[in-house]
Amino acid sequence: MYYVIDLREKMNKNPYITFWRPNDAGYCYPVPWAGEYTEARIIEGGHYYTCRRFQEKTRDYTGIWERIAVRTDLIKPFCIDPAYGLIDGNVGPVIANTGKIRTALRRLRFALPEESSAA
Repeated sequence: MYYVIDLREKMNKNPYITFWRPNDAGYCYPVPWAGEYTEARIIEGGHYYTCRRFQEKTRDYTGIWERIAVRTDLIKPFCIDPAYGLIDGNVGPVIANTGKIRTALRRLRFALPEESSAA
């Protein structure tokens, strides 16, 4: 199973990493509120679930990975308790939103089969 993680630049100032909720229904910080997606669904959805940042200069999606799918078991080492009062009911765990953690998560991202065959 996978979580879909949104790492768009506009989200960099959020205190925690932003996950997609179940069934593509919005965003959340707490891991328990995040949707779990099958590998088949990630592959079928392709660039809807995994995409790079759009580059104005080249007019294509060749920038840094900003929407990624990461296996659910791989995020556990990053989990922390949320700061008190930031999330309804103080639900956690969450993942701190730092450059170092975003880089680590990008390294753990699921590569679509078309990417693997192109390498």
